[in-house]
Amino acid sequence: MISWEQRKLSVVVGTTYGGGTPVTSNDDFWNGDIPWIQSSNVLEDQLFDVDVKKYISKDGLNHSAAQLIPGNSVAVVTHVGVGKLVLMPYSYTTSQDFISLGDMKCEPRFLCYALYKKLQEELHIVQGSAIKGITKEDLMSKQLFLPGVEEQEKIAGTLQNLDHLITLHQRK
Repeated sequence: MISWEQRKLSVVVGTTYGGGTPVTSNDDFWNGDIPWIQSSNVLEDQLFDVDVKKYISKDGLNHSAAQLIPGNSVAVVTHVGVGKLVLMPYSYTTSQDFISLGDMKCEPRFLCYALYKKLQEELHIVQGSAIKGITKEDLMSKQLFLPGVEEQEKIAGTLQNLDHLITLHQRK
């Protein structure tokens, strides 16, 4: 059994991506086929489910700060709604309220659970304070405890199965 190691997020994440919003008055930038999410689309306590309501076009992507982020990346809300995040299984774009994490050197689902737990703990500590956001530097300096990849996969699978079971029972 490999012991758990404390690692900065910056060591575990290979690439970060910012977001941007195409000019909303230009219809040519919208109603395309590229998912574009804003913080309100990331559901509270739902790490693997997002409510995509808007799509941008290639023109919208090319004429804004939005970046096409590869699938299997984690979108982290860094402004309004700090602490919410979601693993995106497909390519997407975001508003400027996000930092997305890609090219991870760990199991992405495990990273979601570990980072979510870390952010929720920190939000609880400053409860009652108006949190205006988190900088990229602050996010990337977060320390996470990580086991070996094989153990990450087992833990993430177990947690995801529990999440599905809880969801099924809540629906009844």
